[in-house]
Amino acid sequence: MLTRLLLTTLLLFSAAFTQAEAQAPTAALAHARTLTEAQRLSDLNQFFAMVEAGYGPIQYKESQLGVTIAGLRAKYEPLVRAPQSNGEFYYLMKKLVAEFKDGHFNMTVPTDHLAQVGILTDLVEGRVLIESVDRAELPESTFPYVRGDEIVSVDGVPTQVVLDELSAYVASGTDVSIRRSAAMAVFYRAGRNVPVPKGSVTIEIRRGTSSIIETVTLKWKESGTPLDEALQAPSSLRRLGSIPTSFDSFSTREMWLNWIGNERFERSFRCSGSTRIDIPKDATVLMKEPFVAYYHPTHRGNVGYLRIPHYSPLGPDGKTDEKELRLKQYQWAVRQLEANTIGLIIDQDHNCGGSVYWLESMLGLFMNKPYQPMQFQLLANKQEYLSFKKEIDEEYKPNTDEHDLARKALEVLKAAWLAGDFMTKKMSLSGEDLLYPSEYAYTKPIVMLIDEMSGSGGDAFPAMMQGYGRATLVGTHTAGLGGHVTEQPALNYSQLQIRMTKSLFFRPDGVPVENNGAIPDIEYRITRDDFVYGYKNYQKFYLKTLLERIP
Repeated sequence: MLTRLLLTTLLLFSAAFTQAEAQAPTAALAHARTLTEAQRLSDLNQFFAMVEAGYGPIQYKESQLGVTIAGLRAKYEPLVRAPQSNGEFYYLMKKLVAEFKDGHFNMTVPTDHLAQVGILTDLVEGRVLIESVDRAELPESTFPYVRGDEIVSVDGVPTQVVLDELSAYVASGTDVSIRRSAAMAVFYRAGRNVPVPKGSVTIEIRRGTSSIIETVTLKWKESGTPLDEALQAPSSLRRLGSIPTSFDSFSTREMWLNWIGNERFERSFRCSGSTRIDIPKDATVLMKEPFVAYYHPTHRGNVGYLRIPHYSPLGPDGKTDEKELRLKQYQWAVRQLEANTIGLIIDQDHNCGGSVYWLESMLGLFMNKPYQPMQFQLLANKQEYLSFKKEIDEEYKPNTDEHDLARKALEVLKAAWLAGDFMTKKMSLSGEDLLYPSEYAYTKPIVMLIDEMSGSGGDAFPAMMQGYGRATLVGTHTAGLGGHVTEQPALNYSQLQIRMTKSLFFRPDGVPVENNGAIPDIEYRITRDDFVYGYKNYQKFYLKTLLERIP
């Protein structure tokens, strides 16, 4: 039984960050004075002190990526000393954090400033394609371009170079996830992450796959308060940046909120229970809300489809914890699929992670033997020990299994701290040595769909399913985000908001998830035809893969 501490949901996932809040007036904020060189250096030193004392994966980053505090200081201190505006300093610090290639380690610029042109884009086969067009902003009569048309250049700069520039601000675990996130920001520039352009933008667009390239000029539509006038974040952004001190926080929802903000079009598929793939006409639909589940006939027998968008379920209000209800709903769906199918597709594309406890409970729905809980190495220092101990003392009654298991994990942390170790040995957060399959467990072959926009819990779940032999992974390498996160104090002068990774967690084969993620058994990269024509070829491919694995 898991401690209540570990049931705490990452608040970023449930932040009530509405469009209205994103554009809330900030006129009352004080005008910012330009930061002095001494103030910028102070913030830089504060940042490095935080990293040295409190960034769990720092030794891992040194050994695996060659990222060192000394090396980064030598690179960035001269840049910080150079004369610059506040905004230039903010985005320089964003680039510094991105050097760690850690999607859980992030810095948010305190502004709601935003510029967009009514076009959403994505990266498909290495090219930036139009995903959708806001026809309220760009009617077809004046902007006749559609999904699948290619953005060739922006203001005369080839799109690939634009992606290079935007990628410098993106914190994520793999190059592919970094570049795809950058592609989503080409025409949606949120100041909390990237510099906000002004005025007009000239775009070259290729129609379909033809040789026809046309040029259009659009105007950036700005909202919010310009960057240098928001040293204190608006209330909505403070809520967005609020993260509890919890060992149960490893969601990438914040990354998607940072980069999208707009939940129309296919972007609503990210972290949602919907499906972007057409449900077969002859399917028996079990449910469409809060997640899609169905089965349909094939020449071999019925095959099931189950969507898992995240591991931190909330109610329609975006706040109410519905873990218990959602687990019961998944149990019901799995029981129906077990009774009526010969194999199952689990769609975990664009999964944004969530609760360790709930993820491990979900694993029980598909396991066929006892399995080891997720293994973590925690940062072993006094701050982490005292924080963990305080929550145990406040939340749990003595002489209960909850309390004993929490204390067991705490003692491992304490022993490592007192021994002077930087990290604990590998341990489960629950204190459990083994977990057991659910009475409702699915027992037949499973193919799981993964992609580079699945991160954190979206890395962990497929890695566990693969490692324990319960699923064949199809798709692309997941994002490689491997640890829990906590909020840090804002930097003193710039008020840049920081969340920092405090641990590493591991695949069953002992490889850290950080920068490695889950690796597909069978690679499938989404094509332009998939993107434009409803993913029909993708569906044919994964169904064929599943049927080949059915005895």
